[in-house]
Amino acid sequence: MRELMFISIVFVVFTLIGCKSTGTKDKSTHVTSETTNEITTQVTTVITTSAITTEPIVEEKTVFVNNSAELTNALKKALPGHQIVLKSGETFVGNKSISGDSRAYFYGFENGTEAFPIILESEDPNNPAILKGLDVTNGYTLYITGDYWKIKNVKVEHGQKGIMLDNSNNTLIYGCEVYNIGHEAIHLRDGSSNNIIDHNNIHDTGLFYAGYGEGIYVGSDKGKWNDFDRNANDNIIKNNTLGPNVAAEHIDIKEGTLGTIIENNTFNGTGISGVHYADSFIDAKGNKAIIRNNVFHQNDNSLIVDAIQVSTQISGWGFQNEVNDNTIYIDSYAYIVNVFGGSVKAQNNTREPMGNMYKGNVTVLN
Repeated sequence: MRELMFISIVFVVFTLIGCKSTGTKDKSTHVTSETTNEITTQVTTVITTSAITTEPIVEEKTVFVNNSAELTNALKKALPGHQIVLKSGETFVGNKSISGDSRAYFYGFENGTEAFPIILESEDPNNPAILKGLDVTNGYTLYITGDYWKIKNVKVEHGQKGIMLDNSNNTLIYGCEVYNIGHEAIHLRDGSSNNIIDHNNIHDTGLFYAGYGEGIYVGSDKGKWNDFDRNANDNIIKNNTLGPNVAAEHIDIKEGTLGTIIENNTFNGTGISGVHYADSFIDAKGNKAIIRNNVFHQNDNSLIVDAIQVSTQISGWGFQNEVNDNTIYIDSYAYIVNVFGGSVKAQNNTREPMGNMYKGNVTVLN
């Protein structure tokens, strides 16, 4: 419809311009250059306004799916307002060749809206459906590139990456269990901002390569900035249980990101591997992260040398971070916060047993 409107309007403009070229002197048909410019400006304004004010198609609809083919089809046809309900207890095995993206076992690309998000959830939260890939060496089990999605109460397993958000904003991942994953469980990448990761259970990651087995990964390494938008900002990670057997850092906040909030999570250090520098619960390299009200358990894993590490991977990053009101159960030799580069303000953190607290550029406020 937009294309037809554009073509007809352009035809009018060229018709009017054509009138000028005839050299007609009659005032009723004569078009001066000023008049032509005025008409062109007005028409252009109409086109621009039409493009901006076009509303997305909204359809309040519940779609019940019972098998993988139905789920793939529902994701392809998803619109703002759709609620995709997965049969309780069912295992949905994805297929990259028909998902719509060759990297994804299941793929959602449409945008929801604030008023009408797209919801993907299990019929019964107490008997969740399982989204399953075929191989921990490649593929994303669930891949979302749209805004305003709600992914609730599902199990996600058996892909190289569990849930991948690319350029997905204002999305909620709630009540999910992500496990048996080749690399990281949940990744917020390519500009994915203002998302909430809430009340999830993440364990058994890094089955393909332990050093890439993060629980939650925010942003992209500086070496990938030409491929992905680094601005994965203002994401909230709260009320999650991470571990056991999260093989790399439980949460990795990359350089180039701003304002990540990590709060009210429980960390189980059993299984952190030490591979590829995986020797802490949280690795913070962005700016203005807030880490508060979390509980960390080392669980006698001597490969964990610090609870939280902060570093500068590229000039200007790793600064203005805050670490407050956390409780850490860790051996005395390990630091609560170790700043290799950047800066941290810290207060009201407690540890058992007594031992090392802070190292590097840490301003202690209590």
